Amino acid sequence: MKKHNFLIFLKAFVFIFFTSVLLSCNSDNKKEQKSDSTVTSATSEISKSIPDSTVQFLITSASNDFSKQKHPTPIDFRQVKVGYTLSSTNEKIYVLCGEFLAKEEKENWLLFATVKTSGYEQYLGNQAKAFCEKSTMDNVDLSAELKNKLVESRK
Repeated sequence: MKKHNFLIFLKAFVFIFFTSVLLSCNSDNKKEQKSDSTVTSATSEISKSIPDSTVQFLITSASNDFSKQKHPTPIDFRQVKVGYTLSSTNEKIYVLCGEFLAKEEKENWLLFATVKTSGYEQYLGNQAKAFCEKSTMDNVDLSAELKNKLVESRK
């Protein structure tokens, strides 16, 4: 009789243990989904605040500037993102930031920033780093778009 009661107790304990493990795993997923949706909505807000015409202008300007430069000659791009920083008068200054691999230096990725002004300005290295670090960036990678635009402009 004691053995039978012990088995019932053991089965109940195992059932409760596994049920609590399953429920705790499921609740963690809900927390992750919430944080993912928060990131997505923040990214959507940034994307909505940067007009597509501005994004295209920055990509075209960066491409034109790279095709006009003699050195360094970009052969690949990575982590190209658009964003903005606020001026002293609280106006948005749009910037395209990323890295490129130069034909002349195939081992080092170089930073660049293309800034929308009355026209545009392009910065490389530490000057670019200063702009990009203080900017709020969108998470969409525009590397392929910039590379395609550069290939088109070289034709």
